[in-house]
Amino acid sequence: MKPMDGYNKLRGGYYTPPDISDFMIRWANPSPESRILEPSCGDGSFLAAIRKNGPRVCDDHVTGIELDAYEAEKARQYGYTVMEGDYFSYYKQNIEGRQRFDVIVGNPPFIRYQNFDEKYRAAAFDLMKQHGFHPNRLTNIWLPFLLLSCEALSDSGKIGMVIPAELFQVNYAAEAREYLSSHFDRLTLVTFKKLVFDGIQQEVVLLLGEKRSREKGIRVVELDGLDALVGEGVSCLDRSEMKKLDHSTDKWVKYYLTNEELEILGRLNADERISDAQELFEVNVGLVSGENDFFLCSWDNVVEWNLEKDVSPIISRSEQVRGVLLSEGEYLQLREKGKRVYMFTPGDRPLEALSEGASRYIAWGEGKGYDKNYKCRIRKRWYHVPISWKADAFLIRQANLYPKMVLNFTGALVTDTLHKVRFHEGVDGSAVASAFLNTYTLALSETLGRSYGGGVLTFEPGEMRKMRIPMKGADKLDIKKIDRLQREGRYEEILSYTDQILLYDHLNLTEYEVKLLHSIWNKMRDRRLMRRQSS
Repeated sequence: MKPMDGYNKLRGGYYTPPDISDFMIRWANPSPESRILEPSCGDGSFLAAIRKNGPRVCDDHVTGIELDAYEAEKARQYGYTVMEGDYFSYYKQNIEGRQRFDVIVGNPPFIRYQNFDEKYRAAAFDLMKQHGFHPNRLTNIWLPFLLLSCEALSDSGKIGMVIPAELFQVNYAAEAREYLSSHFDRLTLVTFKKLVFDGIQQEVVLLLGEKRSREKGIRVVELDGLDALVGEGVSCLDRSEMKKLDHSTDKWVKYYLTNEELEILGRLNADERISDAQELFEVNVGLVSGENDFFLCSWDNVVEWNLEKDVSPIISRSEQVRGVLLSEGEYLQLREKGKRVYMFTPGDRPLEALSEGASRYIAWGEGKGYDKNYKCRIRKRWYHVPISWKADAFLIRQANLYPKMVLNFTGALVTDTLHKVRFHEGVDGSAVASAFLNTYTLALSETLGRSYGGGVLTFEPGEMRKMRIPMKGADKLDIKKIDRLQREGRYEEILSYTDQILLYDHLNLTEYEVKLLHSIWNKMRDRRLMRRQSS
């Protein structure tokens, strides 16, 4: 019977376009004696490609594995052995310590931890741990498929897999990036400007790994879409220069850059004249209320419930901070516009100790069921949101064109839509916020943050801590001028101003070097923004 609507989504599998399967088999170029494995063969797209392309491989040297009986039966039409069952059981019983494969290809399922059947998840994670990996609750199922398949390769084997572009940047894949860097002589990643799978907004890459190669390193090949893959064939791989692998957990988005671009970033990243963010400030997530519809209030709400003594100023959205300075006057303008810039903060006190207005407001919230929300119900008092320290400044968590730091002159709290910053003793916050907007720091930010289909550059606190800011000469920057230019959208003028003082005058960079940094920033920014247009 035909699978029902939504079936593929639930099982984490999507049919691989034949153009991709054909390309990857042509790249692998198996010999007649090659042993080939497809660990998640689905309806047999890669098996069809093996039958169609290259020399005839011995039928009994090709093995497909498929959990779903319906899909397994379809895959058998190509004449190869297709084992019905899960890959991890097969791996433990038939592969580990018993056999190796010369070519492994596939399109593993994309299933998040919480949707991954516990039985199979436990088997996958146990095997990962046995091989020295450390899966966690963020681990997607494609990761154990990839890593265990790499372990199943022969000493001169090749692997070709369709993998989410998350491989480039997510923290849970950091261990995988280091492993791949250490276990393959040559890695090639083929990416696409357009989405290549029908029906899903998932950006994918073709990961091509060779355990033995005379040419060593990593290259990233970016194509417009499947038409380019078909038109150019395997020759498209030669369009990108090889880069040296650094055998680290660093994000791979940097490999979109040329060797010259990588060199100048690497040199500046090691320059002791440039300050690490952690030398200047502490950064952490903003407040997680558990229910913003209850805790965030407009001034009209405050007056209606008589909460004047039970609220604190708060910034809850990045669009509420347009410049790099947040003044009392600007905050009051937000209030007058009816923005929800107050947070209900009655304190860690029992109900009987609260004002009449606060008590009535809490009772209203309980009538709405807000106290049953997870974050609320695990608190001692559901209506009390713990506050650790107030922010000297905010950092934009999700940036469009570029990230920025905003000085907080209001004492306002901040939700987790932004990050909060506290400057170390003796650090001039105005100088830091001014110097943050320079071409080097913005170029670096594109390699530190992460971007998904929407094109927004997202930062977690750990990624912000890796920022570097040239502070020599920063005391000469006029933050009011930068604030005005920022509000007017004249960011190129900001960079021209800050670059002259920070990069030219105090780091002694040449005009060519600064232009190269600007090119890096433009290239990486425009690439992610293009994702928004194509999604």
